[in-house]
Amino acid sequence: MRDMNNKVVVVTGAGNGIGKGIAELMAERGAKVILATKYDEEGYLLEKALKAQGYWACYVQTDVSNEESVKNMVSQVLKLTGKIDVLVNNAGITIFKSILDATVSDWNKVIDTDLKGVFLCSKYVAAAMIENKDGGSIVNISSNHAYRTLPDTEMYAAAKGGVNAMTRSMAISLGQFGIRVNAVCPGFTDTNHYQHWLAEKENPEQVEKEIFGLHALGKISTPGDIAELVFFLSADSSKNITGSDFLIDGGLTAKLYHSEKF
Repeated sequence: MRDMNNKVVVVTGAGNGIGKGIAELMAERGAKVILATKYDEEGYLLEKALKAQGYWACYVQTDVSNEESVKNMVSQVLKLTGKIDVLVNNAGITIFKSILDATVSDWNKVIDTDLKGVFLCSKYVAAAMIENKDGGSIVNISSNHAYRTLPDTEMYAAAKGGVNAMTRSMAISLGQFGIRVNAVCPGFTDTNHYQHWLAEKENPEQVEKEIFGLHALGKISTPGDIAELVFFLSADSSKNITGSDFLIDGGLTAKLYHSEKF
C-alpha cells in the first residue's frame, strides 16, 4: 500500500525510536521523507538505509529548539522538493525530576524541544503549506502524560499538555487553509530509550512483566504501531479529522487505578 503518492513528509527527530519508525513507514508508503533530526550520525545512517531499499529520503540537520535551524530546514526542503505536504512533530526529550530538584535549565531544555519545537516547526511549515492547493497535515507526537501522569514528571507533562492544547488551536487557525492538525499520544513504546531505561532496573524482567500487566492488551506499543496511526492522520483517508488527539497506549490510560488487592 503506497498511499503517500510522492507527498513530501517532514519528520522531526527521525533518527531513532518512534520518529525512525514513522519515517520508515512513510518511505515504504511512497512519500519523499525529510529526516529533520539533530544528529548527523543517525540522520545519514537512516538516509542511507532507506535509499538502499529504493526509497526517497534526505537528511536535513535540524535543531527544533532553534528558530534559525528550523527556518533553514524549511528553506532547504522547499528548494529540494518545492513543497511540504505533511509535518510530523516528533522530536522530544524527557527529563524526569522532582519539581523540588528540577532547575530552570531543566525546564528550558524540555519546553524548548517538546513545546517550542512544535511551535517553531508548525509556524514555518504551515506558511509553506498554505501555498499548497491541497493544504496539508500536521501530526504532533504528544504523550499519554497529557492525560494522566506520575510524580516527578511536571516538566514533561506540562509540555505534552501544551502540545495537545496547541493542536486544537492550530486546527482552528489553519483549517481555513486546508491544513489539518492532530495529536498522537503514545504510552510505553518499545524503543531504544525504553530498553535502556529497563536495563537500568534491578530486575528488568519483573519490571517489564508489571508494565505489561498494567495494559488492557497485555503489551506495549511498537514504533510501527505509532507510525500506522500517524500515517492514517497524514493520508487523505482522514481528510475530515482535525483538532483531535488520539491515545495509543494499549489501554494503559483507560484504567482508573491499580491495586494489588482487587
